[in-house]
Amino acid sequence: METPEKQEELQTETSFDSVKESASDVLGGLMGQIKRLEEAMKLEHMGDVYQIYWNELPASIQQSSNANHEIDNFLTSKLDQEIQRTFPFMIMCDVVSPILMNYQIGSYYRERAVLQVDATQPTIKILPEIRDQWEKVMKGEYKEQLSELENQQDDFDAKTIAAQSELRELNGKIAHQEKLKAELEETKSFMNRKKIEEEIEVIDDKLRELKQQRSQWTPFVGDQLSGESQKIELANRIASLSLEQAIALKELRLIKKRFGGLEEMDAALEIFIKDFLNKGAE
Repeated sequence: METPEKQEELQTETSFDSVKESASDVLGGLMGQIKRLEEAMKLEHMGDVYQIYWNELPASIQQSSNANHEIDNFLTSKLDQEIQRTFPFMIMCDVVSPILMNYQIGSYYRERAVLQVDATQPTIKILPEIRDQWEKVMKGEYKEQLSELENQQDDFDAKTIAAQSELRELNGKIAHQEKLKAELEETKSFMNRKKIEEEIEVIDDKLRELKQQRSQWTPFVGDQLSGESQKIELANRIASLSLEQAIALKELRLIKKRFGGLEEMDAALEIFIKDFLNKGAE
């Protein structure tokens, strides 16, 4: 008959054997996943690469296998190769991070990034601020904004010219009333004092009214430096908006030439990602 100590020893050995067997199964499965990942990378079966790396490997193995961006570099290089093959007119212009790349859609004046590729997803998308500008062109919003700014510019110039004319006339009237007031002050005596003061009061009322009118026109010509600054600011806004519109128009013409339109471009980019993930699939 086995002693309690012997029974505990046998149970411990059995438990340890079970742990070893379980660990062996886990390690075997993990080694199998790593081997499948290596094979998929070698054969460039991109859908399998993404599936195994992101959905099957433990986070710790993902991190250790990508410690020096080995996986990132593999994914971005394969994406770039496929982009160059499918869209040879696209040019990578900026590496934002190991997994983000920006592209322009051709070589033209004022080239800029319009697309961003994220290798971890993977996705290829139009930058939001660029899409906003393209939509503004298509909706005619640039024309509306430029027309409004040009109207402000014309209105500012017109008010400046009108103010100069109005101020000359008002200053003449004010000078005339002040001269009349001065003459009445000189003729005022004890005998006609009340009558003269009544006439001066009438003149003072006219002067207040004229000076109030002058104060409404003075801001348009009173501060010449401020006026010039406003004109320069308006001109700069018009120039900046015109350039932004011109670049967006040029890009839309390129999209029309290469894809047929913006909607067609969106569809082509979606198809590109699907084809990329199906690359090498049987």
